[in-house]
Amino acid sequence: MIKITFELYPEDGRIKPYEHPYGYIFRGVIMKWLHEIKPELVHQLHKYEEVRPYSINCIIHKKIPKLDFVIVSADDKLSDTLLKDLISNDRIKLRIGQKDYYISSVKFERINLKEQIIDKSQPVKNFSINFVKLIYFNTSMGDYPVRFPIPLLLFGNLVNIWNDFASEICKLDREPFLNWINAHLYISGYRMRTVRSEIGKKIPVVGGLGNASFQVSKINKNYYVHYLEELNRKYDIDFVNEDYSGNCRWLEILSRVGEYTNVGANRTAGMGVIRYYPREYLLNRDLLMK
Repeated sequence: MIKITFELYPEDGRIKPYEHPYGYIFRGVIMKWLHEIKPELVHQLHKYEEVRPYSINCIIHKKIPKLDFVIVSADDKLSDTLLKDLISNDRIKLRIGQKDYYISSVKFERINLKEQIIDKSQPVKNFSINFVKLIYFNTSMGDYPVRFPIPLLLFGNLVNIWNDFASEICKLDREPFLNWINAHLYISGYRMRTVRSEIGKKIPVVGGLGNASFQVSKINKNYYVHYLEELNRKYDIDFVNEDYSGNCRWLEILSRVGEYTNVGANRTAGMGVIRYYPREYLLNRDLLMK
């Protein structure tokens, strides 16, 4: 996974509040750029009903007229194409909306998921997520999007992203994990509001913005009794403790990955940007004693 950050300054030296570019504009900039140098790649990146292998974020600095445009790519073809073009051409400007921005610097960061995230993650039982940009989920449950980070939707989306981008490292069995989420994870508090944002279409999108706290409950013994029956195994305390702590660790792994990939609908238009804050990690006393 590659993170590319473009530091951009407006040609006229100013950014007015009503001129702030939305994330979907940056998606258009990148697609136009790719279409100029490798048009077939644009179609590959937007195959129907497939997880798109990139995310976009736009950071607007308040004290100085500067933008940071961030694209995280899990597809080597996307990052390689952009990097080769940057190196081989004298591209010094990007046209964003109705204004030209100078490319002051470009920073590259290679994200090693195993070394930087998996190996450093711990089983977490109390954590918060700050939804920096609005989040919403398109589901089959109804005609309207869900604009609240329900644990099943939030981590179900992150599991899909993980298995699509990082299954060669370690694939997560989606159904058992989400069943465990349903039995053990709940929102303990939140301070959120709904906001609207343009995505370049006739109707803007509406989603949740703010903070939510998540809490893992104590081991649900009834859940594990039924789960082990499905596996045709006898009740085993060691298995229960290992599965419980392992899933708590996956909560942190997926949350940290989500800081790079965004989460929810329109990740590629700058939606679903999150920041993860662990509050309390799992201790031995939280596990079952023999």
